[in-house]
Amino acid sequence: LLSSFDLKGIANLIKEGRAKRIVCMCGAGISVSAGIPDFRTPGTGLYSQLAKYQLPRPEAVFSLDFFRQNPQPFHQLAKELLPGQYRPTPTHFFLTLLHQKG
Repeated sequence: LLSSFDLKGIANLIKEGRAKRIVCMCGAGISVSAGIPDFRTPGTGLYSQLAKYQLPRPEAVFSLDFFRQNPQPFHQLAKELLPGQYRPTPTHFFLTLLHQKG
């Protein structure tokens, strides 16, 4: 199936149109080079920066139950991470290209 078991082999498979379905599994790390923090890195991760919201636990900012009680932390965080504040990374552009190519 692959001409070689490396990036070149995968690129050839896609270029030749033999890859019918492509699945990309990514994490928050693809956005770090754009300046968006990952979740768990001590000191710089998003969860480390949520102390100012006085949450019961960092993950609460994404909890629907907590949001119903106190939506303010989520709204403030969403405003800080608002689209347009950060430039997409090469990985984002690549994923967009895959999507556009179907």
